[in-house]
Amino acid sequence: MTENQTRDSLILGQKYAFATASLILGIFSFVNLLGLEKPILAIVFGWLALRATPAPQLIQHRVWAKTGVVLGTIVLIVLPTIIILNLHRLREFIDVLSTLSGGR
Repeated sequence: MTENQTRDSLILGQKYAFATASLILGIFSFVNLLGLEKPILAIVFGWLALRATPAPQLIQHRVWAKTGVVLGTIVLIVLPTIIILNLHRLREFIDVLSTLSGGR
């Protein structure tokens, strides 16, 4: 095995790990809706897994990476939109919480 083949196989292993991490983070982005670090990491890991060189040999890992990127993007678009559209309700909710705690 040449040095180039060894390097390519190591990079492929990294890409498969990035694809798996992207998929898992994309799924878990929906668990804690206010944590935007997971969708951002899902997009970054998906992008790293989808780089062109070396070309991935397993199609399944490309699908995992694409799914992680899509799920992360959905959370990054939908969550701020929901917050912006419901900002007045959020202020009301904070006011109710402050009166329940005695105004502290």
